[in-house]
Amino acid sequence: MSHLVTRKITDSAHIYEDFDTRFYEWEDGMSSAGLKLELSRQAFTGFDWGVTGYNFGRLVGGVLNVSEHDIHRQRGNVFSMPDHVLIFIMVLGGMECRSFGRRFSLLQGDILIQDSSQPIAIHVHPDKSPPHLCTYQYIILPKHTVALSLDIAALHGRVLPAASPMSFLLRQHFNAMLQVFDTLSEPEVLATGEGAAALILHTLALVAGTPVEAPFAHSSRLEQICLYIEQHLAQPLTADGLCRQFGLSRAALYRLFEPLGGIALFIRNRRATLARRLMRTTSLSDLSLTAIARRCGLSPAALRRLLVQEYGMSSRDVRTALQNAPTMAAGTPTHLNWVSHL
Repeated sequence: MSHLVTRKITDSAHIYEDFDTRFYEWEDGMSSAGLKLELSRQAFTGFDWGVTGYNFGRLVGGVLNVSEHDIHRQRGNVFSMPDHVLIFIMVLGGMECRSFGRRFSLLQGDILIQDSSQPIAIHVHPDKSPPHLCTYQYIILPKHTVALSLDIAALHGRVLPAASPMSFLLRQHFNAMLQVFDTLSEPEVLATGEGAAALILHTLALVAGTPVEAPFAHSSRLEQICLYIEQHLAQPLTADGLCRQFGLSRAALYRLFEPLGGIALFIRNRRATLARRLMRTTSLSDLSLTAIARRCGLSPAALRRLLVQEYGMSSRDVRTALQNAPTMAAGTPTHLNWVSHL
């Protein structure tokens, strides 16, 4: 079927003759999930991996088989993919994770929920049986798909254990999607993606309905402030206010945010990202520019200036361009292209 050309990717280390290319091709793919790869020189030459990815329109997902390695999302790369939900489903092997000072493990059947704007470090270890690879499935979908009112940041690092009914249901549903993909028509692929997104939304809502330990208590200072900003974009955010909130001097605050381009630029970029998301997913009749500005903690005039600075267009033209953006980029499909067009 024609959609298999643009909606399915199969790639592996064995395609590339030299080890450097094997490493960097994998690293490039992981960057679509906002993650960076760490690999010891001893493990470099033996690094093996394979991936089959699928684009269901509303979400991107697939299966990974990979040697032992470490991945992380922190500091410099923490906001490289800031507006997506990332789900890992453990199939073979396991993961040792660390987020906000909390350590936890993933075993077969467990499901890990991640907010891609939040830091995490993961050690991926293989199955004991040959070929000694770790196998896990992944799902990436934009935050606006799972409702703007759902606090994804509070769910970051939560694990659905294999024995839970919703974990079983989600695993079985996603497995079925992958198994029948090659037999689906293009409309069926898109409908399947819509249905899966709805299932994930309700699963996350159920998880959010249970008491969630606030991550701030274990977070590093920079991560605490980033989380605070993300959850208070609709409110006034100033350097002085953040200093009072976190007991910092101005100099200390500026030093913390220097790797991210500075505190003012960071807040500006987060508000611009939120405005872009709201404008892409609502029509003018659904949410006015004034309402969008209010949700972003800006006046309408300030939002207009921000959009001109970001896009060189009026707010109406920006909204039209975003809503008319194609769901697929031209050329060879890649995970980076898929995720950027979700």
